[in-house]
Amino acid sequence: MNKLSQIPILLIVCSCTDKISEDIYQGQLEELLLEDFALKKDNQTKSFYGVKSIEKDSEEWLVYPSGATKFNGRAINFADTKSGEKIFQIQIPSDGPNSLKGAWFSYIDSPNKIIGISDLGEIGVFDSIGNKISHVKSNLRESNNMMAEAHVQPENGLMQFNSPYLQIGQNPTYWVNLGPETKPGEMRTAFPLDFKSWLTQINIETGKVISSEFAIPGGYDQFENDMTATQLLGDLDKSRGQYLLAWPYSDTIYVLKDLKLIKKIAPPSKQKFKYMPSEIIPWGNQFTVWALPKEASKHLFLIYDEKRDIIIRCSKIKESGEGESKFERTKHYVLSIYSGDWEPKGEYFFDFETEMEVENWFLTSEGLFINKPEQASEDEYEFYKIDLSRFVE
Repeated sequence: MNKLSQIPILLIVCSCTDKISEDIYQGQLEELLLEDFALKKDNQTKSFYGVKSIEKDSEEWLVYPSGATKFNGRAINFADTKSGEKIFQIQIPSDGPNSLKGAWFSYIDSPNKIIGISDLGEIGVFDSIGNKISHVKSNLRESNNMMAEAHVQPENGLMQFNSPYLQIGQNPTYWVNLGPETKPGEMRTAFPLDFKSWLTQINIETGKVISSEFAIPGGYDQFENDMTATQLLGDLDKSRGQYLLAWPYSDTIYVLKDLKLIKKIAPPSKQKFKYMPSEIIPWGNQFTVWALPKEASKHLFLIYDEKRDIIIRCSKIKESGEGESKFERTKHYVLSIYSGDWEPKGEYFFDFETEMEVENWFLTSEGLFINKPEQASEDEYEFYKIDLSRFVE
C-alpha cells in the first residue's frame, strides 16, 4: 500500500483570539428558519437514515437507502428536493454477478453512476438499472483478518469522488476483549494511537491505493478506548481544492491537500466545548452502549457550501435534565457559521427535548436541512429548512 510522506513542517493556525470570539454573534436557530420540508414515506420506506443531496448537470436530488423489493439487496432512492416525493430508485442485489462481496457502501455520483466500495476492498460501478459495469479488486485489505484491519467509514462527508479516485475514511477501532464470556458493559474497544491512514484514495480503474500519513490531534489519546472517537467528519472545499477533516472530540480541524496535512485550524467560537470519553453502559442482557456523559460535547457534521462559500459546523453542546439516559434528557446544539476563510458569521442555538437527536442533515441550493425533533405524521419525515442567504457577501 502506497503512503504519502509526512510534511516536515506544519503550519498551526490559531485564529481564535479573544477579540474575535467576543465579537461573534450568538442567536437562536429559529431566526434562520424558513418553511418546513418533508420526505414522503411509503410502504418500502418507514424510516430514513443517511439522507444526502447530490447535484449533477445543474439538477439536484435527495438520495437515501432502503431495502430492495425485487430481490435480497438494497435500493438507492432518489427524491425531489422540493416536494419530497420519491422519483425513482436503483436496486442492487446482495448475491450474483451484480453484487459485491462483503459489507459495502455506496457513493452516488449521479442517477447513472453509483460507486460501491466493500470492506474487502472491492470496487464496483453500477448503472441506472443496477447493473455492475466495472469491477476492480484493490489492495486496500492486505490481510484476511478483518479484526486486524481498519474498516471503511463512508459517512459524515468522508467519502468523496474526484475521478478516478474514490476517497474513503478508515476507522481503526477494534474489539479488545470481545468473547463468549464477555458480559454487557464489559465490552471494550481501542484504536492504535499511531494510526495514520485516516483517509484513503482508491483509483476505481486500477485499484491503486494511497493513504494519508498524519496522526491524531495532540491530547486525543484520552479517547483511545472510546469507539465513538474515531467516527470522524469532514467535507471538500471545492473552491480552494482542500479537504477539511474534523474530530468529534477536538477543536482542531485539519486542512488537507491531496491527503497531505498542510495546516491545523482552531475555529473561533464563544462556545466552550467540554470533551469527555463515552461511558460504557450495560443495555439489557446482551448489549453494551457507548453514551456520552450529559455534560459532554461532540461535533456532528462539517459542511462546505460552495454556492455561498461558507462552512457550517453543527455540534452537540451537552444534555440537561434528570433523566438517566439521553432519551429522557434535553439535547443542546449549536450551529456555527464561518466564511470559507474561517471568519465567524454567527452561532445559532437550538434544543431537542424529545427522544430524537440530530440524525439526518443535507445541503441544497435552497439551504441547510436538519431533521425535526418531533415527527407529527406517520406519512412523512420532517426537516427544518435553514436560510443561509444572509451569510452571502
